Amino acid sequence: MQLSIDRPVQSSHQKTPPKHRLATVFVLLASVLVSGVGTLSAQDATDETAPAWPVVTVCVASVDRIMDNIGYVFGDVERPEIMDLIGAGLANVRDLEGLDRTKPGGLMIFVSEGLIPLPIPVGFLPVSDIGELGQTFASMGAQLKLVPGEENLYELIPRRGPTNFLVVQDGYAFIGQNEESIDRTFASPEEFAGPLANRYDICASANLKKTPKAVRDLILLTIKNSAQASMQRRDNEPEAVYNLRRSQSEGNLHFVENVLRDGEELTLGFKVDQPAKNASLELIVKATPNSAFAKELKEGIAKPSYFAPAIDDSVPLSGSLSVILNKQARKTMLDLFKLTEQESNRGLAGLPKDTAVEDIPGLKSTQDLFDAVRETIKEGHLDGFVQFFGEPGEKFVIIGGIRIVNAGAFGSGLSEVIEKASRTNANINVELGVDSYGDIVFHRLVSNGRNPRHKQMFGDESALYFGTDNQALWFTVGGDDAIPTLRAAIDRIAAGNDAGPKRGELAPFQVVVNLTEWININQSDRDQPGRFAALALQAFEADGSDVARLDARTLKDGFRVRIQVENGFLRLLGLAVAGRIDGNQDL
Repeated sequence: MQLSIDRPVQSSHQKTPPKHRLATVFVLLASVLVSGVGTLSAQDATDETAPAWPVVTVCVASVDRIMDNIGYVFGDVERPEIMDLIGAGLANVRDLEGLDRTKPGGLMIFVSEGLIPLPIPVGFLPVSDIGELGQTFASMGAQLKLVPGEENLYELIPRRGPTNFLVVQDGYAFIGQNEESIDRTFASPEEFAGPLANRYDICASANLKKTPKAVRDLILLTIKNSAQASMQRRDNEPEAVYNLRRSQSEGNLHFVENVLRDGEELTLGFKVDQPAKNASLELIVKATPNSAFAKELKEGIAKPSYFAPAIDDSVPLSGSLSVILNKQARKTMLDLFKLTEQESNRGLAGLPKDTAVEDIPGLKSTQDLFDAVRETIKEGHLDGFVQFFGEPGEKFVIIGGIRIVNAGAFGSGLSEVIEKASRTNANINVELGVDSYGDIVFHRLVSNGRNPRHKQMFGDESALYFGTDNQALWFTVGGDDAIPTLRAAIDRIAAGNDAGPKRGELAPFQVVVNLTEWININQSDRDQPGRFAALALQAFEADGSDVARLDARTLKDGFRVRIQVENGFLRLLGLAVAGRIDGNQDL
């Protein structure tokens, strides 16, 4: 391949960048909520001389960082020779000569001008030598040709497919589908991608802060119009079902409106922390300081959980929730339980599903139950926990609690409802008052149609026990150890509640899983563990390496949802990939 690129890289493309108006938030933010794609944002049209900032950036920290993490994973499972195979593959493409392997690269998204902004993707690669990079492209079957009469502008011609265009600015190659997409002065990737690379190995981030208000309003109007159409009542749709569906849609729309009007950042990022021996996937949403969105997020921080003294991260599974519901969330939940109450009354009365609401009789038991639920929702503090207890080779016990306003009335109503349901369902057997502890009277519910999986996890004689005191609904699932295990947790809560964690010490929402116990329970009826189980037990041989944690926390003017896994999961990935490579080589 002939390349006339001996001159040094220039600092900018010589053509005058076109005028921009616009930008937008996440190519239709509705898809963001469903699929996790980022938001679009744009350049301020009033400043035509400002460098062009992307509205969405997909960033890889650097080639060297990625290779170092891959080497860490395979080194930890004592398979360093796999790095030799990867190195051989890179050698076929000249070890990516011409790229600066220490700097971030990736994909930017801009938006087009017009009534409906469309995404314009532009790749960015750090360049150490454009001539060497051209030869690297040639090793991949592509040709890099300087555009006649232009400086630093090239055609990138693949073996198959359409020609792309490449411009070099400030040590970076920007690659677009046509000349217009790269005919601008780009902001330096060191400014928008550098901070992301410092936080994550790979990420996608939407720059909401730079989106003009007019564009945000246009996108919001488009989404609202689409949402309104979907929220229309359907033919023959019951009113309660319609109200619930509408409330859920309004809740989603409320969040989209907050993000578009007051959002600053939406980022999804993954990183491996070698010193800490873990990896994490994070979703971060940042709001404009002092905005209504920021205030709402701050108000969502609940007071410490009533159940905090019982939370134990060392058990097979532990989950807790202590959040303040906003106005829209309360409305949605009230609509949900209104429908649930109607369906409970209909089922207890033995009426068909198409029975009109006015023909469904009310019951005092269900009214007592759902009145307590409604009062709890109106108070706005959602507080509960659940835990699995068990040792390798033994059966699990589940315990949990939910804080309920007027829990005593709730418990009385619940026991009556379940007893009435059991009269019409031969698979349910209810025994009232089988045990007590303090003010709590426990009832026992057994399903006669238990499946083998349930018996494997909880034992042949397992049952659901539930009861209430003045504070909460308590429940446990298991055999003979079920109620004693719950009693111990109730004692810990009573003893430690006054000295519970201060605000912020416990995540408003968290789930912690210790995977080894689950594997051992699943393998308890086998002489030898299955293939995956054997691999996982090998990966999790170090204490504490099998922990996976999901939590949601508020940040300053925002919130973060994070999944963090300890080193055993990275080892499991390394062992699985190594096994697949070994299998392919044996063929």
